[in-house]
Amino acid sequence: MAWASVRPSMGLEVQYPLFGRRSGGLDVRAKWFTALYNEIRTRIPTRFVRLLYLPPSPATHWIYRRQMRLLEKPTAVTHIVSNMHSFLLRRHRRSPTVITCYDLSVPSTAERLPLADRVIVTARGLRSELEGLVRLEHDPEVVYLAVPPSYRPQDIPRASNQLLYVGTELPRKNVEGLLRMVARVARERPVTLIKVGASSPARPRLLRLSNELGIADRVQWRDFVSEPELIELYQTASLTMVPSFIEGFSMPCLEAMSCGCPLVASNRSVIPEIVGDGGELIDPADEAGWAGAVLRILDDSRFAADLSRRGQRRATAFSASRSADQLVKVYREVSRDAAGS
Repeated sequence: MAWASVRPSMGLEVQYPLFGRRSGGLDVRAKWFTALYNEIRTRIPTRFVRLLYLPPSPATHWIYRRQMRLLEKPTAVTHIVSNMHSFLLRRHRRSPTVITCYDLSVPSTAERLPLADRVIVTARGLRSELEGLVRLEHDPEVVYLAVPPSYRPQDIPRASNQLLYVGTELPRKNVEGLLRMVARVARERPVTLIKVGASSPARPRLLRLSNELGIADRVQWRDFVSEPELIELYQTASLTMVPSFIEGFSMPCLEAMSCGCPLVASNRSVIPEIVGDGGELIDPADEAGWAGAVLRILDDSRFAADLSRRGQRRATAFSASRSADQLVKVYREVSRDAAGS
């Protein structure tokens, strides 16, 4: 790897590109990284590279790369916190660069990854998948995500028959399947699904499907909730459902386990690696099996309590402090390599 202009720094510093939002903290759209960032900034100096927002497209990518060239600090390590922003990577860059790859649901986002000095992945399964797509100079480093300490159980009763889903409406999230699963459960129990996540072009179709399934009055569409509200939902829901086909980590799984919320999750992609024995893992194509698992949790309090304990135990495997230490080690390595080049 070659840098256009690198000067050795007296101390390690890292910078994070952000898009069009000025605040004192990390962009809310990168909430999956905030717990790690809060640990990193206690260890080394950090700064943000604030980029003028334009709708990202092949026609505007060069503008973003020009902004990076003008605004990033040559003596700091640049960490691009999502491969969805891999268009920021440049052949001739001013700073040693790290990028995190969260999932490969958009394979084209992997094409520019070889331009980074190091690639971070959020699961071992994702590393194997990435190695089959592109050739990298260094093996990807697995650094697990983590949640803030506020995601923890509370000694309060859980609501009866309240199902929780947190996520987008992308096809890979299998929201249509989720609605069909809920419809099966609703034949036996008066359940309510709280669906948290922004509206999308798929919303009209999902609303029609909920009507066709006869559960329109059983679904609450929450386009946005604050983080304290979200934590309270995890702490009080009967269970959380994550029926995705593809994930690069699945923060909702870890959030639910950390809050002691019984979890039913997909057995596909990297989800089994993250959940382990902390939840019930079922093929998302087996909608009857999902309905059966949900009904068992609702009907069997001892089973629900055991799932809650297993999830809390599993969540302890994910530490923001340990992951931050891993990232700082990578930053030091790329900074040292740049200084010696």
